[in-house]
Amino acid sequence: MVVKQKDLPESPGVYIFKSRGQVVYVGKAKNLKKRLANYFSSHATEKGKEIVETADSLEYIVVSNEREALLLEANLIYDNKPKFNVLLKDTRVYPYLIFTEDEFPYMKITHDKVKDSIGPFTSVSFLRSLVEIVEPILQIRNCDYDLSRVKRPCIEYGMKRCSAPCAHLISKEEYSKRIEIAKAFFHGDYARLKSWIKEKIDLYSEREMFESASRLKRMYERLEGFFEEQKVEFSEPVDVDVLTVRSNAAVLIKIRNGMMLAKFDFEINGGYADFLEWYYIGKGEKPAPRIVLESTFKGIKKWSKVLSSDVDGARDDDEKKLISIAVQNLEDHLKSAAFVEVSLKRLAELLSLNVSPKFIEGIDISHTHGTFTVASVVTFEDGKPNKKLYRRYKLANFSKIDDFESMRQVVRRRYSQHPLPDLLLIDGGKGQVDAVKDVISKIGKEASIVGLAKSDERIVFPDSREDLHLPLDDGALRILIEIRDEAHRFATAYHYSLRDKSMIESGLDSIPGIGSKRKKALLATFKNFSRIKKASFEELKEILGEKTAKKLEEIIHRENSL
Repeated sequence: MVVKQKDLPESPGVYIFKSRGQVVYVGKAKNLKKRLANYFSSHATEKGKEIVETADSLEYIVVSNEREALLLEANLIYDNKPKFNVLLKDTRVYPYLIFTEDEFPYMKITHDKVKDSIGPFTSVSFLRSLVEIVEPILQIRNCDYDLSRVKRPCIEYGMKRCSAPCAHLISKEEYSKRIEIAKAFFHGDYARLKSWIKEKIDLYSEREMFESASRLKRMYERLEGFFEEQKVEFSEPVDVDVLTVRSNAAVLIKIRNGMMLAKFDFEINGGYADFLEWYYIGKGEKPAPRIVLESTFKGIKKWSKVLSSDVDGARDDDEKKLISIAVQNLEDHLKSAAFVEVSLKRLAELLSLNVSPKFIEGIDISHTHGTFTVASVVTFEDGKPNKKLYRRYKLANFSKIDDFESMRQVVRRRYSQHPLPDLLLIDGGKGQVDAVKDVISKIGKEASIVGLAKSDERIVFPDSREDLHLPLDDGALRILIEIRDEAHRFATAYHYSLRDKSMIESGLDSIPGIGSKRKKALLATFKNFSRIKKASFEELKEILGEKTAKKLEEIIHRENSL
């Protein structure tokens, strides 16, 4: 790609890298000439170099100011979803509510965001619950009939759930008023609907229409009950959006009039600024007057101007409470199967695997100065531990520490007889990874192998690829760390059990008065050596007598202190 940098304007704007007509990256700049020069300099970032190598053409659009550039960039990213840009993805499709354009409109739930749609809402079931409360209160029709062909009201009118606009039993003006009250309700203005209900109840009571008053009162109580379930306790009602971003995931909670109106989960390979740009500008979602973030970031002040909303961290106890709710929801999301699936796909992309790894096995070695050397193999299926497939191996003792030979032994024993997983994770650096690759090659197999170096949690490859450094809260790295830690726990537990068993056995043999019969009696009572170690003096005394029990307790205490 040839670019004449001297011809580039020193103006704010948006630049677009393309490959074969497809947009691969969109960026913004205060000064297009200076910004684009960075991509073609020797000091370009790795990502910048990759963008230039991939693209075959460059376009730019000059705008008046930085804010216009931000808006245009967000819209272009949202429309084109370029390969190299930060992308914000909903973890699921969220519903919207629309009011049809009929003479007498009705409410309709849709998954498409269209003109004048209200939402999004957390789920279809949540939104349907709201609709089923509001429709009969305001007696808005719930059918999609062509009203010009309807001659008389249906059973919904008889049940006082519909005002029967089909039979002209309500004026267009009154029906339109109720539609506006419903729209306000779904936008978060609950007070207007409550006021309307109370007025109707008073009117029915004055006219001694007690059955109608009672019916509406029951509906009002149902509405209040629903509000109570969604309510978050505040010193006063608030309209606020609450946002937390961690580990390639984001949670946004919408509070309107003190009620939790919706909660959304997202995938995002970026931070707070990326989310604000994508969600409120790219998707065109309307922000609350205040947006509370779990963490602030450099450049946060400009976002208040861009979004015409007060964007900042929590300022009081109420907002801290909201943040804690968002964080808890995010932590729940990070544990969910949906997020694990996303993280596995990301792991496959980062490690250049052909498929998302269904089975990942982790190997770890444990020993004490070369003695009692053991290995563990843990298996994770779809990102979760499958303990039925865990295996442990007792290895030869070495005169000195030799982790490489230990790793060769367990890999040879394991994979000479068992199939290789989609990804094999080694606890260690380049040396361990190369040793494993060599053994697998010698047994005539191939495997996708990576190592995880404990010093800085970098991912190590068995080829010429550079070590991969990921943020510690990256979802893909979190999976590898969990597998490595589980392999370490399983190996260490086995190592300790062998070491302790040996120590106790040798200790028992060295104590005068403990012969084969008493040894058998101890094992018959406590089942294993671990329980012997935890036994009280009184329990040992019953089997061994006071003098011998004291000697055994001294040995156990000494070995525990090592």
